[in-house]
Amino acid sequence: MRQPLLFTDIALEAAREAARRAGVGDQDPEIVRIGDRAVLRLAEGRIIARVARSLDRLDASRREVEVARWLTAEGLMVTRPLEGEQPCIAAGTVVSLWHAVEGDWTVPADLAVVLRRLHALRPPADLTLPELEPFERLGEQIESAPALAAADRLLLRTLMRTLREELADVTYELPRAVIHGDANIGNVLKTSSGEVVLFDLEGLCWGPPEWDLAITAVYRDLGWHTDAEYERFCEVYGFDVTRLPRYQVLRAVRELRMTCWLAQKAGDSAETAAEVRRRIADLREPDGPRHWHPH
Repeated sequence: MRQPLLFTDIALEAAREAARRAGVGDQDPEIVRIGDRAVLRLAEGRIIARVARSLDRLDASRREVEVARWLTAEGLMVTRPLEGEQPCIAAGTVVSLWHAVEGDWTVPADLAVVLRRLHALRPPADLTLPELEPFERLGEQIESAPALAAADRLLLRTLMRTLREELADVTYELPRAVIHGDANIGNVLKTSSGEVVLFDLEGLCWGPPEWDLAITAVYRDLGWHTDAEYERFCEVYGFDVTRLPRYQVLRAVRELRMTCWLAQKAGDSAETAAEVRRRIADLREPDGPRHWHPH
């Protein structure tokens, strides 16, 4: 019996097919990362292909392209899709092609500047953004993650249900806004000309700005940002999300999402599998210390 193709193989073929159609060359796509979707480099690094895991992401991919074009028109520096019709269907899934961004990792304060501008924008009437769904795709990630023990899956499912109830009772201080949805420092790059570019726009939605701000706070809590970097982030944005009475609920949801995302990649290496086990063990102890590594 023929074995089903791995997502990596599907992503490579989909990227090649989309590149051929767009006339940008299809030789040797380079995988950048595999997560909820695959990200690959094409055309000697000039083009980025984003490949979804299934056709059910077609509407979300179309909206990401529309969002990028709207934000560009508003003067916000964001990753730009290729001209013409985007996305397309290739190799049985959804592919969008983007101009690559050349830049370096930057500091939380630069992210704060971008978020202040983003949260102040209002989309045009013909662009419909969804409501924030904090637990989107988590159930699917838990069930499909390789090599999770039954007890670990049960823990993650139970924690998801508990946190869903707790998050519903959180009161926010900032007015609802257009939010990025995954506004971590890994989703901005600083170009050689000093411009800070925002990318990974698929999750743009309506919601509390605190949802975006909480990621930087959690990274500080994990030791991935220094206290000084976090203080500057709050100063630039003008708000400290950790002062919310129930910030710990936001933190717990973020930790759960980070763990479920990484659990999909547990088969990549022994190091990744060990990190997943560490995170799940820590989730059993909400008030315990964290010794997590970035991935």
